[in-house]
Amino acid sequence: MKLKEVTEGKVRIFVPDPKEYMIEGKFDPSWAPVFYNPKMTFNRDLSVIVVSLLKPKIILDALSATGIRGIRYYVESWKSEQLILNDKNSTATSLIQINVKNNGIENAKIYNKDANVLLYEIKSEYIDIDPFGSPVPFILSSINATIRNGIVAFTATDLSPLEGSSRTSCRRKYDAINYKLSSSKELGLRILIGKIIREAAMLEKTVYPLFSFYADYYYRLFVRVESGARKADENINKNLKYFGECPRCGFQTFVDENCKIKCPICGENFIIIGPLYIGPLHNMEFLKRMIDIYNNFNYLSSFNRIQKLLNVIEKEAKYKSVFYNISKLASKLKVSAIPPIDSILECLGDASKSHFAPTGIRTDKGYEEIIRCVKNLR
Repeated sequence: MKLKEVTEGKVRIFVPDPKEYMIEGKFDPSWAPVFYNPKMTFNRDLSVIVVSLLKPKIILDALSATGIRGIRYYVESWKSEQLILNDKNSTATSLIQINVKNNGIENAKIYNKDANVLLYEIKSEYIDIDPFGSPVPFILSSINATIRNGIVAFTATDLSPLEGSSRTSCRRKYDAINYKLSSSKELGLRILIGKIIREAAMLEKTVYPLFSFYADYYYRLFVRVESGARKADENINKNLKYFGECPRCGFQTFVDENCKIKCPICGENFIIIGPLYIGPLHNMEFLKRMIDIYNNFNYLSSFNRIQKLLNVIEKEAKYKSVFYNISKLASKLKVSAIPPIDSILECLGDASKSHFAPTGIRTDKGYEEIIRCVKNLR
């Protein structure tokens, strides 16, 4: 295997040389014997900031591939007492050995096991699940392996089922009814969280989002794990419900049950999806801490993008409602000329942009006020 050295953040690692695995002039990371995706640098950059605040004693990267994620945590976030890197691919673990040594890390434990097997053998304070595709096969085992008040980080790249394009796949993987709706970019994340809550409940545990975001073609989510059957029951009863959107006028809201419900605005039957999580997507105190310290990471290649994302999330996080996609709403209302988003925000007064969509706005003001601003500003 021919290797190429790359720099990411403050570390230098060896990865399979993409030139050796190109097909008809194209390269996909999955074609190489060990997976390394430079397009996930933004994901890893933000995760480095999160881990620097958490300072876990034990870090477990269950699907390590080249080891880049765990190595960056140790070098850039904080030197944990234990760094555990695992991959079931023996070629990957051999490469991890090289990359750990290349970055001067002496105390890393490297395993060559199926991730689920390892997760039922050890416990950790911070577990990272960054799979190629859906995190569903690893949810139960990762929650099981997390100590009380520990953190699990999930990446999900299977947006087709989560956003409602592949309805049968969503039903099969996430046990949720789904359709493609105007705000599906956010609803997909809520379906994922809902699935994690239900899985955790089987272990008499529950989870609460610490920080989450959508970017490019994936969701990234950090959850705190808490123990106790009562907490699990309370979270399910309080925060797992359904979501309805009117296909005619675009009115949307959370609903208690999956049954035939008529839109209170125009009388059309709602399209209902769920179950999904209806609570906050971020811990506000933790988000503030992220914003307070992210300037310490101005060496990151994606620093400007991180700054922009955090600024938007800080503003939208205070609203409880799902964002409205103004372009989709205007289409339903037969409004041909969409007003500038900034003008709509000014009209509403108490509202913000959403990082989920360029034409997304988030506000707790009523549907009628939103419609008034969209129509009157044409």
